[in-house]
Amino acid sequence: MRVELVNLENGKGEFANIYEPDDLDLGDERAKLCGTTSVFGKIRQAGIEVIVTGHVEVCVQVECDRCLSPIELPVSGDFSLEYITDSDYEATKSAELTEDVMSIGVFDGESIDVDEIVKEQILLAVPIRSLCKPDCKGFCPTCGVDMNVVECGCQPSEIDPRWEALKGLMNGKS
Repeated sequence: MRVELVNLENGKGEFANIYEPDDLDLGDERAKLCGTTSVFGKIRQAGIEVIVTGHVEVCVQVECDRCLSPIELPVSGDFSLEYITDSDYEATKSAELTEDVMSIGVFDGESIDVDEIVKEQILLAVPIRSLCKPDCKGFCPTCGVDMNVVECGCQPSEIDPRWEALKGLMNGKS
């Protein structure tokens, strides 16, 4: 969905959309949409800037980092973004990159692509590490069985002799 700036009334407008899971490609193999995505918000022009604020809600499926089980995570968040045209960005370039300059997006000057904003906000909200449950046991490093499902009976392997000195530190010995 694109919002054309020429269609804004007095430089202001609103947008809302519901995406089906196949409508958005997140471009990230670790996360996929497992339900509809809803987004709504406002857009306004303020001088050379275009300010986009809104809210996005979706359910994202990721894999547990220990056992690879699928996890469904609700994602909900507000966003506020500022855009300027690439020519205005070039004109305001300074020798020093400030936080203000780093937070501004660049667009073509004609329209704002809401689909890209939604994808970006979803990916930013997905946690870097996810566990199916806090006490997930993961896979056995010896036989590879999911230890949440089956107790494999494998014996812990011997410690590499190069790490033996660290074992003493963990036990309070030096």
